[in-house]
Amino acid sequence: MKFKISLIILILFSINTYGQIELFDSSEELVPLRKTSTTIGKCCQLGKAMSKLTGGMTDMYLTQAEKNEDGSYTIFFVSGFEIGFDTELTQFGLDNPTGKISSFHLKDQEMFIKLKDLMINGYKEFKANPLVKRIKYADISSILDGGNNEGDKLLLRFHNKKIVKYVSFQVFDRETGYKTSSKAIFSKFIGQLFGSNEVIDID
Repeated sequence: MKFKISLIILILFSINTYGQIELFDSSEELVPLRKTSTTIGKCCQLGKAMSKLTGGMTDMYLTQAEKNEDGSYTIFFVSGFEIGFDTELTQFGLDNPTGKISSFHLKDQEMFIKLKDLMINGYKEFKANPLVKRIKYADISSILDGGNNEGDKLLLRFHNKKIVKYVSFQVFDRETGYKTSSKAIFSKFIGQLFGSNEVIDID
């Protein structure tokens, strides 16, 4: 009887050991991160206000700024569209699905800082309507001069939901005319993208 009990325990232990799985906190522990750039900042769609309420559960980093080894910068963003965001789907092109990682390249720090200034100044100029959604566009393609995306069109799209203001990127490829569009960035947290924890207060 004792032998049978011991045998059952041994079998159960073997099954349990066979089914064990080791869990890790990040994928980088299993697959090394492949990049030569340094992350300057990340920005989320909703900003940090909601994150504080949920203990970080709502963090959604959808835009990321990287400094490359040669001193240039690359802005990565999750591209896509929302209902009412784009009415002409053919502008995305067949090789540009509605959800992918896109980017644009800036030749140096001067252009990187200029991007920040344009985004902030655009918000100061853009007036949110508390009753009506407003949309305005700014052509900032000049910051692409000298970079890998020179010749492309880079637009900032400003819009609001009541008094809350947002910005998003739109990049039009110089050869095909197809575009990629970023998700919205909450105006008060533009600084995150440029490596600052300061909340930019733009009323």
